[in-house]
Amino acid sequence: MLLGRLQPVIGLDVGSSAIKMVHLSEKGGEYTLEHYGVRELDPDAIVDGAVMDAGHVADTIRALFDASKLRGRQVAISVAGNSVIVKKIHVPIMSADELAESISWEAEQYIPFEINDVHLDFHIVEAADESTPSGKMPVLLVAAKKERVSELVTLVQEAGLKPMVVDVDAFGLENIFCTNYGVGDRVTGLVNIGASVININILLQGMTAFTRDISMGGDRYTEDIQKALNISFAEAERAKRGEAIEGIDPEHVLAMMQRTGGEMAAEIGRTFDYFRTTSQVGQVDKVLLSGGASRAAGLQEQIAERLGLPVQMLNPFEHIHMGKGIDTARLHDVAHQLGVAAGLATRRVNDR
Repeated sequence: MLLGRLQPVIGLDVGSSAIKMVHLSEKGGEYTLEHYGVRELDPDAIVDGAVMDAGHVADTIRALFDASKLRGRQVAISVAGNSVIVKKIHVPIMSADELAESISWEAEQYIPFEINDVHLDFHIVEAADESTPSGKMPVLLVAAKKERVSELVTLVQEAGLKPMVVDVDAFGLENIFCTNYGVGDRVTGLVNIGASVININILLQGMTAFTRDISMGGDRYTEDIQKALNISFAEAERAKRGEAIEGIDPEHVLAMMQRTGGEMAAEIGRTFDYFRTTSQVGQVDKVLLSGGASRAAGLQEQIAERLGLPVQMLNPFEHIHMGKGIDTARLHDVAHQLGVAAGLATRRVNDR
């Protein structure tokens, strides 16, 4: 959305289980965290990315902004899941203007949606690699279903905000990783585990080499516990978080979580296996975890074992200054949930 000059925006991550907000100021190329917030949603407000209770979600967004006392209302939002396709393609060498004219035709070969039903965008990758055919150039193609984008934009507008940038979750992670850890020349896997979607973005020199969204997440733990113990979703959610519930053996809950975590780690592992067998980029050096479900008991260790790689938690504020009044103790507890929102907060109106 090209509106106005390069103005700052507030990062707003509308997840299936919570709304996350991050406001960063910038001076001299360095960022300062001015505000952040997390508000949980009712369990059935958003299901598998589909908004079931727009009024509740809009009210939650509005309450989050009101509590922060933010004056700004311009936000960057993002989409993910099966309504988004990100694919690296090779097209004949041409200018950006020429590609903009022909991108719809080029995309039809790669997008499994009706081309008129999606918003298209692209980024010309500066450096070709060994897989680039002669006379071609690598391009990162992005397609998002118009229905999903329109739904999210309308929802945010109903909360009294102005959506100025629509991004993709995986790119939000990429932005905040590069902001904190630099570009470097290593191959890094970013894995963001939300309530219903796992975003995977594998970076080479700070640029996306491969990305995939997996339709599973932290809610799988809750659903498995709920079914096995015949308890409510709310009780299962509390059990997942390690809270004591009368009549429930915590060791039994932990064993179930280990099984579910193993399934999740296996699915993540299959994605990395596919990347290794289809890409000439090389071996992934390390993996950084984020997302609300990334701290599930034993999951980090299970992923590390399955991948055979060092796995660490991503700190979205590793090299970001703290503004006045920031509750750093509270921030430490929720920082793992704020990666996408923080990445969105680095965006500017009219940037690419």
